[in-house]
Amino acid sequence: MIICILVSTSFFYTAAQSNQNNLFQLGTKDIIYSKVLAENRQVWIQIPESAKAITNHPKKYPVVYVLDGSVHFLSICAVLNQLTPDIIPEMIVVGIENSQHRVRDLTPTKVTEANGASDWVKDSGGGERFTDFIANELIPYIDKKYPTTSHRILVGHSFAGLFVVNTLLNHSELFSNYMAIDPSLWWDNEVLNTQLAERLSDKKYSGKSLFISMANPFPPDTEKDINVLVKDATQRTEPFRAIHRFSKIASEIPSSTLEFAYQFYENENHGTVPLISIYDGMNYLYSWYKMSGQFIDVLRNPQASVEAVENAFNERYNTLSKRMGYKVHPEEDLLNNLGYAFMNNDPKKSFTVLSMLIEAYPKNANGYDSMSDYYISQGDIKNAIKYVRIAYTISGSNYHKKKLEGLQKR
Repeated sequence: MIICILVSTSFFYTAAQSNQNNLFQLGTKDIIYSKVLAENRQVWIQIPESAKAITNHPKKYPVVYVLDGSVHFLSICAVLNQLTPDIIPEMIVVGIENSQHRVRDLTPTKVTEANGASDWVKDSGGGERFTDFIANELIPYIDKKYPTTSHRILVGHSFAGLFVVNTLLNHSELFSNYMAIDPSLWWDNEVLNTQLAERLSDKKYSGKSLFISMANPFPPDTEKDINVLVKDATQRTEPFRAIHRFSKIASEIPSSTLEFAYQFYENENHGTVPLISIYDGMNYLYSWYKMSGQFIDVLRNPQASVEAVENAFNERYNTLSKRMGYKVHPEEDLLNNLGYAFMNNDPKKSFTVLSMLIEAYPKNANGYDSMSDYYISQGDIKNAIKYVRIAYTISGSNYHKKKLEGLQKR
């Protein structure tokens, strides 16, 4: 029963996405005028379905900002739907449109020639202005309009991956986690690799995470050995080798405080690598979020003390709060369901978790109603009346009214 309680939230999250006419509702278009860029910019927004739940406690969410939103927005939403809320937290998704002015907005430096041509890079080097737009216009706009927290993630592929890495190195305060998918680190003679070692020694990267993926520049039925690819000196492998050099430097800096991982996908090319990278990247960036086996073992163990249960909750949610940058409470449904699961066999644990429920969500009737059931199970009608009266005061529902009247007659 405990295992069912711990995993059931995934089903309810998925089921909540559907409505009468559509299996899924994904993405609302929004347009913001940028004074920095002197133009309108389009974004796509997806809010978790749980935000629509009627409660007395405001629910806020981390935000995933994904560049090239028209291309990768659906992939991000699909991965989140698969992994939340058990593996990673529920999140708001903001897809930033980059179909126009892509080279201008996503490159950190201006060059006069790249890949043997000059015309296509004549507007390059606008990355800092685009960063200014995101930092000082888009993020404040999203934070004002939607239920956000301070925890943010930036995701980008190719040139957008180059932008992600530049943002990390030069504006690390903007986001907590970064995901660069087969990034174009070859740009401007690998300009971002040049001072990498010096910059990553800075303590400002403490608590920050970066996941980088690399695609195979050759067809997967030809060459898959990363050591062979690294030694290849042809132009075809130049982008791959730039990413590999960056990854080796970032991995080997002993004084780096950045949490970093890279993954080579031997069977994926530049166009197919984003989806699997998003899935693996989210798992890496939030590897600390999933309930540990130790936490679950304490809840499953009938011999575990009440203190052990309290300590398990405190350890898990203190860790989550530290990583997310704000107070994270145990999930309301988790506490409520555990309270009932323990009620008959281990009433002390039931009282403990229901007390935690009331403490975490004091403005919701649910915890008080469940605590009244706890006291009913213990034959304490006086306290059962006390708690259902509080629930009725909050909800004003006919259910709580009838429950209160029934208890008062006993």
